[in-house]
Amino acid sequence: MASLQQFSLYAAFAPSKLQHILSILSAVTGMRPISLLQQHILFSPSISGHGSSTSVVTGGAAVSVAPLESSRIDVSRDLPQNLDEKENAKPPEWTLTIPTIPESGKRPVQVQAISKTKFRPSEEIDQNVDNISTLFRFLRALDYVYAYDYLERGYIFVYNGIATIKISQISPQLPLQLHEIPMGGDGDQVASTVARGRDPDNAKFVNTWVVHAYVEIVTGPETVGDDSEKVKIAIERLESLKAEIGGLFELEIPDRALLDPRVQMRR
Repeated sequence: MASLQQFSLYAAFAPSKLQHILSILSAVTGMRPISLLQQHILFSPSISGHGSSTSVVTGGAAVSVAPLESSRIDVSRDLPQNLDEKENAKPPEWTLTIPTIPESGKRPVQVQAISKTKFRPSEEIDQNVDNISTLFRFLRALDYVYAYDYLERGYIFVYNGIATIKISQISPQLPLQLHEIPMGGDGDQVASTVARGRDPDNAKFVNTWVVHAYVEIVTGPETVGDDSEKVKIAIERLESLKAEIGGLFELEIPDRALLDPRVQMRR
C-alpha cells in the first residue's frame, strides 16, 4: 500500500462554462483532455467491528488486522466509455483509497495524507468474472460494509508534468431498498445490487463541475530525494497553476470538514 501526501486546491463552475474552460486548459497544459468515467463505492466500518481487531485468513494463516480509525474506504474503478471498450472489457481493477484527516495550518494549499492500493482478482478466481463480489467479501472480513456509491465523469489534464487537474461531475446512486438486503450474511447480494442499474448513459449528474488540482508525492525513509524539496515543488506548481488560470476560476482551499473521512459511529 502506497502512502502519499496530496496537496490540493479546489474550484467549481457552472456547466455553461465547460467548453471554454476545456479549451483554455488545453492551451495551458499543451494537451487534449483525457476522458474520465469511474464508479466509486464507499465502505464504512460496521458498528460491530468498530474499535476491535479483525482476523483475516491470508495464505492459510490468520492475521490480525487493526481497525482503520473509523475512516471510510473509497473503492473506485474505471468504467468502459464506448462500445469497443464494453465489448472487450476485462475484470475491473479496483483502487482502494484510505484518506486521513486534512491537515490544518498556514500552507497555501490543502494537505492530506492518503494510502492507496490496487485490488486484483487472485489467480484462483476466474479472470473473466467481475470481481465485485470478491471485493465486498474482502472488506466484510475487515468489518467494513457498503455505505453508498456514485459515478464520476469528467476530464484530466496534467500541468508542468506533475500537477493533475481533474474536472468532474458526480451522480449519487441511491441504493433503493438496500435496507431490505441482509448485510450480515451474504455480501454477494449487496454487491449484485450495487452492480445493477449503474448505467452512466442514464445517470443524472449534479449540475456543477468541480475542479480538483492536486500533486501527490511519496514521502518517507524508503523514498528517493529530499522530502522537503518535494513538498516545496508541489506547492510551487499549484501556486503557479492558480496564478496562470486566475481569470478562469479561483482555486481555493476548501472547508476541511468537507474532506474529513471519519465516520460518526452510533451504538
